[in-house]
Amino acid sequence: MTLQPLTDDRKRDFVQNGFLHVADVVPPRLVARARRAINNSLGAGIDAEQIVRFNNQTFCPELGDDPRLLRLATTPEVWSHVRALLGDHRVVRPKGCQIALRFPLPEGTPRQVTGGHIDGYHTPRNGVPDDGIVRSFTLLLGIMLSDVPAPLSGNFTALPGTHRRLAHYFRDHGVNTLDGGSVESLGLRLPKPVPVTGEAGDIVLAHYQMAHTVSPNLSGDIRYMCFFRLSVRGLASHRVESMLDIWRDWPALRPAP
Repeated sequence: MTLQPLTDDRKRDFVQNGFLHVADVVPPRLVARARRAINNSLGAGIDAEQIVRFNNQTFCPELGDDPRLLRLATTPEVWSHVRALLGDHRVVRPKGCQIALRFPLPEGTPRQVTGGHIDGYHTPRNGVPDDGIVRSFTLLLGIMLSDVPAPLSGNFTALPGTHRRLAHYFRDHGVNTLDGGSVESLGLRLPKPVPVTGEAGDIVLAHYQMAHTVSPNLSGDIRYMCFFRLSVRGLASHRVESMLDIWRDWPALRPAP
């Protein structure tokens, strides 16, 4: 694998749509090592009473700061893409990750993608404090640890362009008007959901403010992904401003005045 910089066309796609899917980035040995760690944890058993919490927060919580998982984000092949979007030495290295597994659902489950949200808002199940502070970040980095060759397989699903629409909404209504981060009740014209298909080792890069969801998993296989929520240095001092001006922290992408 080589460190291929993002082309100008790909950067323009990111500005327009709010996300990119980049194929064949993570070295296979790192994917296999992470999968082994996760499967070893699953083999110890899953507390059925914790499944709802795990679905909303993370599976295998004891692995959240495991070096085998953190390395997925910080390996040069991946970090070069982060740097291409946000610049050199501007992003805080992750200290934790979300292990997001989506298990096959029963036969007869509706073939329908629902929902659409941005992260950082409190819900009773997601572990975000209920203190009125939106825990925004800058870039969502998703690492695919299993092949997802078709829609309706537990796909990370993007709502392209919603980062720009939400910026306009927040300027008019404020950032604390989004109940639980859900965008469906805002009266916005939402785009057709785009499920990301791909292979283990692919990555997804998404602007914090692009709404997303997950498709039901009607396949026969578990979908494995790890997510890293990355922030530029000093974000806590201007969270609201960055939600109103969505390119404030993206000098390489910020439109010319």
